[in-house]
Amino acid sequence: MLLLFGVKVIRRWGRYSDQLTEISVTFTYLPKALPSLRSIDVAFGKYEISPVYDSKCFYPAKPGQVLADRYQTLVKVGWGVSSTVWLARDLQGHIEEPEGVVALKIANNNARSAGHEREVEEHISTADPSHRGRSLIRTSLGSFEVKGPEGSHSCLVYPPMREPLSMYQQRFNDRRMPLPLIKTYIRALLTGLDYLHEECRTVHTDLKLENIMVSFEDPTVLADFMDAQLEKPMAFKIDSTGRPVYQSRNDFGPLKSLRSIPQLVDFGVATRLEEDDDWGVWPIQPDHYRAPEVILGNGWQMSVDIWNLGVLLWDMIEGKEPFQHIHDQQGRYDAKLHIAEMIALLGPPPPEILQRYQYMREYSWPEPVRREDDRICETADEYFCGPFFDHNGRFLYEDLIPERKLGDTVSFLEGEEREAFLDLAKGMLVWHPDVREKAGELAGHPFLQPKQTST
Repeated sequence: MLLLFGVKVIRRWGRYSDQLTEISVTFTYLPKALPSLRSIDVAFGKYEISPVYDSKCFYPAKPGQVLADRYQTLVKVGWGVSSTVWLARDLQGHIEEPEGVVALKIANNNARSAGHEREVEEHISTADPSHRGRSLIRTSLGSFEVKGPEGSHSCLVYPPMREPLSMYQQRFNDRRMPLPLIKTYIRALLTGLDYLHEECRTVHTDLKLENIMVSFEDPTVLADFMDAQLEKPMAFKIDSTGRPVYQSRNDFGPLKSLRSIPQLVDFGVATRLEEDDDWGVWPIQPDHYRAPEVILGNGWQMSVDIWNLGVLLWDMIEGKEPFQHIHDQQGRYDAKLHIAEMIALLGPPPPEILQRYQYMREYSWPEPVRREDDRICETADEYFCGPFFDHNGRFLYEDLIPERKLGDTVSFLEGEEREAFLDLAKGMLVWHPDVREKAGELAGHPFLQPKQTST
């Protein structure tokens, strides 16, 4: 670590690029009948078509293969740039899951995040198992290594889950989940973040709908899915290297109820900040959800996740982000457009934020960071194409500030519900990280509480 401006800056671990237990989530106020639900009319199971895809990096798993003398692969349910995910049968039968099925995340042989992810999840799983937020964070059940033709692959074992929240939303007309259900999910996610921040001293840094998974609402959903796979083998193709590439199957069918539970997942870029004066300074977070202290290079702590989730509220309720125009005409992220949107919706940053920005501009990061265009950067200004403010605190691109206010971004809610939602959001989308409310406090916000029904 590096001492900087009186606090410790934690060096990043690498390049930026759980079992369910009892939980106090109230479902009693959900609709007695399912709202209008639909099957997902999107193309499931696309082959690996990423421009950076290299089949030699992936482990060539096949159906029926037994890994670590214990897990028999059954069906491929997903893939990312650094791993594939398979459902597998636990032949030892010690996992109390329907049909003895687990999910295997098989990392690429060049994935540097696998070991870090395992270490972070081991810490999360043991920090305080009695905390009610613990069950809202998915962590691995175990891990092992498997040898492939091009090297070794780390494998993490998880309880199977239905799907990410981004896919779950598509099961509702216009992607609109019932508001009482959304409130339950937000409160649950805040409870999980409270555990992550207060007990684990860990920042997720990558909150998005894809990193929120929902559980199976009924054990028969997974059982029926597995039966269906036996009737229709997975399609596959042979790639240019002669390897079979199997098609992913990740549609578990229509919902049988609304009793799924959300969990925070994917801690591959999570960061532990063990002391109060530990800070991160390198760039993190997806573009739309990036907090101002990350862009300005002011240093970030746990509250950066609060901003991130605050932006996600719009994805969950409105189906769109509050910061609408943050990319240039070529579709590239433009930080000055993002800051202009922040100023429009939240007002200008306070003087102490601008003072810190000017102070931090004089310091380089402990380690350089490579951007997507391969440019090596040593400061936030270099990485995000600053500067953004002059020494008098004036924004250098005032002509880019749109004529919009925070209230203009909320169209789905009305009256008291709208005002209560905006009040919740204003406790999360705050320029000053120390002024943002903490996750545990936000979980008790009036907007998120179930409405009392008269009997």
